Amino acid sequence: MQDRYPFLLDIQSDFLDELKTLLLIPAIKLAEQKPITRLNPVFEFEQQHYLLVAQEIAAIPPNSLGTKVSDLESLRGKILAAVDLLITGIKWAVLE
Repeated sequence: MQDRYPFLLDIQSDFLDELKTLLLIPAIKLAEQKPITRLNPVFEFEQQHYLLVAQEIAAIPPNSLGTKVSDLESLRGKILAAVDLLITGIKWAVLE
């Protein structure tokens, strides 16, 4: 799984720590797929560009995760917009 998805973004609320799974959005290298506007936010980590593949959102056990390497809080609005678009189809603008 790590070859296909080098990073997994934990988007689950900290208020739900008692659950046995975490809701995650996988990330892939930008070169592997053209991003879909609003659905696939792009971020940079260690001079490499990645995109979040919101359409592949999944829940997995927390013990399947490795070490936390970064924080994408700066993309919070875009990540919420991607999840909202995926689930409700509502399209709303994110101010940059």
